[in-house]
Amino acid sequence: MKNNIFVRVLSYLVPRTSHLVPRTSHLVPRTSYLLLLLALTSCEFEASNNGDLDGFWQMTQLDTVRTAGTTDMRDRHVFWAVQHHLFELKHPSGNIRRNIIFSFEHKGDSLILTDPIVSNRDSSDILVTSPDQLQDFPGIERMREGFLITTLDGDRMVLQSDRYNLHFRRY
Repeated sequence: MKNNIFVRVLSYLVPRTSHLVPRTSHLVPRTSYLLLLLALTSCEFEASNNGDLDGFWQMTQLDTVRTAGTTDMRDRHVFWAVQHHLFELKHPSGNIRRNIIFSFEHKGDSLILTDPIVSNRDSSDILVTSPDQLQDFPGIERMREGFLITTLDGDRMVLQSDRYNLHFRRY
């Protein structure tokens, strides 16, 4: 007999008996163990390493660094959603066909958004080809936008770019 895993599993499940009445009571526990083993090895669980960054965030305030101006953003419905490898900016109009999805890098106190696409759920996503397509999203003006994370805890996040300070609350 070859050293084949399937042959070994089958020989384990099917008893080698010469009885006229086959014994099947041992098959239930062995089959259950086999199914459990297959289920555990067939799935791969990938956990996010984003820590407190993961979640749904509402922009509450936008500060302009150059002029020291402050804008209350709570009524403007600016939301950012972070999950695993994706960073989604919800369009303020609520039109999900205009949401922007970024890839991102989060290392220490650095956050870099890259490769924006328009999330078009009815057909293929559309690659953002111009920063003009980002004009509806406060604090985002470039196709590659970098931030310093000055505050990030379970309730608040403050991101600082060379032009803005963006204040968020966990929603």
